[in-house]
Amino acid sequence: MTQSMLMFSLGPVQSFIAQARKTRDLWLGSFLLSTLMEAAMKGTPGEFVFPSKRTIEGNIPDLPNKYIAIFTTSDDAKKAVRLSQDQIGKQWHKIQEEVRKEVLSDNIKSKDRDVAEKIWQRQVDPATLFEIFWVAVDLKANENYGDWLKRTQEAFDARKRLRDFNLPISANETSNSEAGAYESGEKSTISGEREALHGIGKSRKDVREFWQKVAQKQSVYVLNKDGEERLDAIDTIKRFAAFSTEIKNILAKQQESLKHQKESEVYYPSTSSIATANFVESLLEHDISMVALREWLDATDGIAEMSPDTIPFLYELARKQPEKAKILKRDGDCYFPETFTAYRLKKDYNYEKADRKADEGRRALQTLLKETDKANITRPTPYYAMIQMDGDQMGTLIGGVKEQSEHTAISNALSDFSREEAPKVVEHEYPGRLIYAGGDDVFALAPLARDILSDEGHKIGTVLNLVDQLQQQYCNRVKGAVKLERQAMVSASIGMAIAHHFTSLSFVRRSSKEAEDLAKNHYGRNALVVTVLRRSGEQTRVGCHWNYEGLRDEAQPIRLFKSFYELFKKDVLSPKCVYTLLEEAPVLVHLDQAAQQSEIKRVLLRQRDKDKEKEHYKEEGYVVKQAKNLVDLANAMDNAKIDFELQGNKDPQDIENLKKKWTTELHSTRWRYGLVEVLGWLLVMVFLARKEQD
Repeated sequence: MTQSMLMFSLGPVQSFIAQARKTRDLWLGSFLLSTLMEAAMKGTPGEFVFPSKRTIEGNIPDLPNKYIAIFTTSDDAKKAVRLSQDQIGKQWHKIQEEVRKEVLSDNIKSKDRDVAEKIWQRQVDPATLFEIFWVAVDLKANENYGDWLKRTQEAFDARKRLRDFNLPISANETSNSEAGAYESGEKSTISGEREALHGIGKSRKDVREFWQKVAQKQSVYVLNKDGEERLDAIDTIKRFAAFSTEIKNILAKQQESLKHQKESEVYYPSTSSIATANFVESLLEHDISMVALREWLDATDGIAEMSPDTIPFLYELARKQPEKAKILKRDGDCYFPETFTAYRLKKDYNYEKADRKADEGRRALQTLLKETDKANITRPTPYYAMIQMDGDQMGTLIGGVKEQSEHTAISNALSDFSREEAPKVVEHEYPGRLIYAGGDDVFALAPLARDILSDEGHKIGTVLNLVDQLQQQYCNRVKGAVKLERQAMVSASIGMAIAHHFTSLSFVRRSSKEAEDLAKNHYGRNALVVTVLRRSGEQTRVGCHWNYEGLRDEAQPIRLFKSFYELFKKDVLSPKCVYTLLEEAPVLVHLDQAAQQSEIKRVLLRQRDKDKEKEHYKEEGYVVKQAKNLVDLANAMDNAKIDFELQGNKDPQDIENLKKKWTTELHSTRWRYGLVEVLGWLLVMVFLARKEQD
């Protein structure tokens, strides 16, 4: 009997999600794609191999943008394609129509609405908005499953390389929403590509007034009231997707608060709420003056509110502290003095009598922070982390499958990871929030550190430990599904951008994606790359593998860097030691390991507080021992780079020639000496420990 394997994908994923101004846009953009993929697979006949779960679970977009299914004949596979395309179109039509009716409502003049609806219809055409690729490949006689799968994947890759093109024509004639460069008029402030929705008037002033009218009916949480945000149809649908009954119903299954809220009140934490999540955790757990807390709550009432269950970790914690539960209704902006200015209260929150409210807010926050200082609670940081993880060599891993049972096992492992392990690590063991988790892809936001030490009761103390746990859980799940001889192939790479909460979200997202790409291409996979984006404009980018062969546990990267984080956090070491060693790096890298260790030891001892070392560490000479660990890790990094570049060639001259290309400049894009890389990591630990943040 002839069988046919169908590979089907929906895109574009990156551009659809990346065009975002608010974290809500990222999340709902991801949710839209998952909802459309759910529609594509709903009722589709055939034996699904990937993904193993075909419906969204909870409020996390957890469906990949691709499915693989087996059909009795190629005709059946083609019928399934037509069904999937039709269901995507119907679902998209339903969602965009519900959003259109809400946004282009009766408070807009009919002539203006007619113009806006013409732009809308031009831009939402699914035939030109979405990229749908598929191939159906028949099983050959006596062909095994692995070869069949490999041929199908090769055909699919070839189809994706065969791009579809539409002729660019004028904006009055075009139905191609991707031809943004050919659309006239004011562009969307988010995509910057497509024409912003507007009425009869086309000037910036007219478009701004149009969006001021749109914003009249909407919550300030969803849309700025001053018309500063001028969106095209696609950006509008992503922003207001929760007006769709389909998406609202999915979200309400897991998020209790949504059952009684209006669609516009579907919340996702802002970057400031993520950045301050660790501070909120401490407020919930520590004894502080309730008088000061109530004064602050009263002063911030009506300014920046959100749903109390927006960050699941904090919501569960608040159940034990019901008298403090109102804290969770305040956005992270309420913890920063710069929020309490008349200008910001009017502009961002449309607040009347802003001068008086600003004074009240500043005074109340100052009082609250004095009380938290007394309780030794670390003050709020304006920085947060954006995390992107991707499984390494998934195509090669899947391509090596010999039997359908192994392929199914891998699919099950990926679904289990995205639905069980990723939410557990990011949202239930740490106050972070997932944007999406689809198979081997994870996109998340997280605060930098908590007011605990990372080894305290096995809790996750910093974002560094968070990403380490994430990749470990991924590897554990997937390794259990593949054959023993191929388990060594299973690994994951993570890119992380640390940024100020005022930094453009699209820029942070690009930086985190670039970090992930560097982890795979520059550092050779199975790696972590972190980019610190200081508000001053200065950047620090560092990377490493998760583990290095032959190194002692205490010299492995995450464990070693965590130990230095704690040394800086406890004020046992002064950050000056890092800057001193970076200045000496051009000389240090050319010394032998014994000399490097001796000089690092000298600098560490000079910048050590001996009394605090004794207070916090029972082990004799704890700081001194870190010198050897630093040198050993640096040497392991150098050896790993040599192996990667020379593919096992140990010719001394080739190694020497390779090292001549290395640099001692921390901010260079070239490969750095391992010692410089390690010192760069210590600089990041200084930042995490709050000893250097602008």
